[in-house]
Amino acid sequence: MKKVPRYPLGPILWALANADGSLRKTDKAKFMNDIAQNVPVVEVFTEKSACIVDGMSIVQILDGNQKTFGDIAKTVLKIVIREGDKCDRVDVVFDVYREGSIKYAERVNRGSGSGVKFRSLATRHKVNQWRSFSPKPKIRPC
Repeated sequence: MKKVPRYPLGPILWALANADGSLRKTDKAKFMNDIAQNVPVVEVFTEKSACIVDGMSIVQILDGNQKTFGDIAKTVLKIVIREGDKCDRVDVVFDVYREGSIKYAERVNRGSGSGVKFRSLATRHKVNQWRSFSPKPKIRPC
């Protein structure tokens, strides 16, 4: 019995997958808090620095109803510039749901659709339903 815990009890490590074989979702907020505990807050940068902006967080806070895509783009740019104004480099990162990833599996589990698709966009086009571009996850009953 002492040797049993040394080996996985299934085809995939339980830390990485659920019993049904689907990938296990991680708690990003807990992970971030654990990392942040050991990192001092710096107000003044003395060396070259970079700013990483979560693009989807900006999309979620925006109210784009009845605005044009051009207006929305200007608003997003202002937010990004404000966030990274003291940095030498700014990177804006958006969520990507690649097939086979944990995020893709979670999206499938939630029943989220493929979203809204357009063939051509112009800066003058108005957005009627902003939330249709970033739908809230569907909650399925237990």
